[in-house]
Amino acid sequence: MSRAATLFIFACMTIVAISCGLVMMVQFQRPFGEAASVALALMCTMMVIHLVMTRTQEKSEFSESVERLEDRLSEIDDDVVNLEGRMSGMETNLPQRTRQEIDPVFAEVEVIGSLVKQMAEAMADMETRLDDQSAKTIALTHSVNAQQALPSSQGQIPASNQAAVGYTPDHNPSDAMGTMRHPHASHNVTSPEPEVTTQPQAAPRRPDPRMPRPDAALAAEISAALDAGRVDLYLQPIVTLPQRRVRYYEALSRLRRLDGETLEPVEFIAEAERTGQMPAIDNLLLFRSLQILKRLSSRNREAGLFCNLSPSTLVDEDFFPGFLEFVRANETYADLLIFEFTQAHVAAMGLLEHESLAALADLGFRFSVDQITDLRMDFRGLADKGFRFAKLNAARLLQQDETLAHGNIHPADFGSLLQRYGIELISDHVEAETQVTELLDLDIRCAQGYLFSPPRPVRADILQGAPNPRPIKRAQAG
Repeated sequence: MSRAATLFIFACMTIVAISCGLVMMVQFQRPFGEAASVALALMCTMMVIHLVMTRTQEKSEFSESVERLEDRLSEIDDDVVNLEGRMSGMETNLPQRTRQEIDPVFAEVEVIGSLVKQMAEAMADMETRLDDQSAKTIALTHSVNAQQALPSSQGQIPASNQAAVGYTPDHNPSDAMGTMRHPHASHNVTSPEPEVTTQPQAAPRRPDPRMPRPDAALAAEISAALDAGRVDLYLQPIVTLPQRRVRYYEALSRLRRLDGETLEPVEFIAEAERTGQMPAIDNLLLFRSLQILKRLSSRNREAGLFCNLSPSTLVDEDFFPGFLEFVRANETYADLLIFEFTQAHVAAMGLLEHESLAALADLGFRFSVDQITDLRMDFRGLADKGFRFAKLNAARLLQQDETLAHGNIHPADFGSLLQRYGIELISDHVEAETQVTELLDLDIRCAQGYLFSPPRPVRADILQGAPNPRPIKRAQAG
């Protein structure tokens, strides 16, 4: 439409210019050349005027469009600012409000869980007692029935049977006389001799398979190693993938016998737990771990350290207050020192253990759970309690080991699930290069295992000045 209007205006300009030239030639008798020049000049003037007017109109329309666009952009900016304010308000208030609403529920659930656990233990004990009592009652009933089934001609129950069943007969003089009048009445009657029963004894309780069998020799060796300071510290690196740069270390304790042979944790931890010697071992491990952290800090190496703790340490009345005071004095290393517990120990923790964990979390310390065998655990609840790391065996993570209970969670998605809760997944027991490739496919960024380095002992000169942990009160092996 605009192009047609332009052509029409140009045609009109041409007609006006030609008409002006004809008027000058006919009316004013001007030569053709002069008339043509005037007509051409008039046409050029009209074209310039039209162009200027067109440009002016287009400029005004463009300015109006720009102004409208600027107004719209300013409105959008205001809306974005309001939306950012509302989002920041939600990010600030929603977690706090959610925590305020959920914390009481968690506290009640923990209390209910402890009560249910106590009730289950009481019911198990009651069932054991009822079984024992039922066995006694059945034995007594069989004994009494056997005695009542004897014919009256047999006379009184033997004294041994009376003592066995707790039966005291009433001495009837007439019965005694009847027996004397018929001294040979039983000669023609063959009757079985009464069975002699003994007092039933309660069946001994079977030992709990989860509790270690007492080993007095091993308990004495552990105590002697602690007294003599024959406790070595080993470090195993945790590296980043794929760079394989050391990011953390795990501190491990080893005990040495008199002959120099090394006791692995799997050999002595159960007995140390049973005899109450784990707080002493944890005390020494904590002190030496802080020595390692201070040495790494002096070399400007920001490497964290995983320190394994026993739940018995958290509830030891003689040890934990001093432990808490010691870590509070070294609170500057809270970001580098991570306390580690096994999944079985975490699942068995009660209110006292959770209170001790809360005290450590308030100081800024973080926790780790390892030896994971069940992916159905409440890892969101662990994240709320300060757990920021989780270790899973590489064979289980890659489904090379079928002992992992995962429910509806696929092991390949476990890392992403933990990441949503703020927990970093570390794959341990990595022993082959093929496992590293598969772990990278699962977006695992930290790994630990003999492929990178076995646990290595720390030089004795670095650990000079470590205290002897004998002040910790330990229960005697029973």
